Amino acid sequence: MLETQRRVRRSRSNIWPPMVVALLGCCAALNGRLAAAQSILDGYWNPIYNEDIERIPGEDQGDYTGIPLSAAAISVAQTWDPEVDTLPWLECRPHPSLYGLRGIGVLRIWEELDPQTLRQIALHSWLQVWEAQRQIWMDGRPHPPPWAAHSWQGFSAGRWDGDVLLVHTDLIKRGWTRRNGPPTSDRATMDERFFRDGDILTYVRMIDDPEYLSQPAVTSTNYMRIDNVAMGAYPCREVTEIPRHEGDVPMHLPNQTAIEIEGAVRVQVPIAAWHGGAQTLMPEYQDVMKTLPPNPPLAEIQKRVAQQNP
Repeated sequence: MLETQRRVRRSRSNIWPPMVVALLGCCAALNGRLAAAQSILDGYWNPIYNEDIERIPGEDQGDYTGIPLSAAAISVAQTWDPEVDTLPWLECRPHPSLYGLRGIGVLRIWEELDPQTLRQIALHSWLQVWEAQRQIWMDGRPHPPPWAAHSWQGFSAGRWDGDVLLVHTDLIKRGWTRRNGPPTSDRATMDERFFRDGDILTYVRMIDDPEYLSQPAVTSTNYMRIDNVAMGAYPCREVTEIPRHEGDVPMHLPNQTAIEIEGAVRVQVPIAAWHGGAQTLMPEYQDVMKTLPPNPPLAEIQKRVAQQNP
């Protein structure tokens, strides 16, 4: 009997340790993959301006090419005047999350972990310009009620699909899809994808707005990882740049401003195509452009611009 018990103990000692080691190894590997995915975006990212020209010099007034704007959105966009950004109460407003990552300046991303379980609670991002700070909640918390206050960054809920971060954002204030006037309503939502390939981060956004977009607007932005960055504060203080009478707000009337078509005439793009719309996104629209009426002479438009802006 005693010899039988010894054999059982020896048998257990030979079987269980390898099983335990294998199980612990699997758990460690799984945790390692999860940790790698969760922290894959941490660090400082410098924008690469290689997609289009709107992001540094900015587009001309009236240039809404590449955006599936509705007719209502075009009318609103045509009222925009670049001097509106000199109004003191608008000088320090940040870009909304719908446009923020298309802006300029270094982007910092870091994760927040639960101190007890080390599970990821949120990803935080900070844009250097205007100090736009945003939280992407990763803990599955309940969505705010429909009547919750809208904000510049909105409410963002994220999840990992392998090494790809998927984010959905809503409850965003009225904003813009481009800096030259195309608007977004407070009904707009945004879905984002973050892909990392080595030191390159690719960010894809898809904006859906039933009020101002006839179909989702999709753009991509590239970033490059950088080290040894010192991101200073971005203090912003309201000042009077241009003296104005109280209540004077720079704006234009739709279809009555020569400067909003001057760019189209200068680069020889038909005015109808210049104003964007879903149809202009299709390759076959090149054939449609050939049938559009010619633009007026550039000298005539420039004369009208000078008269309207003495």
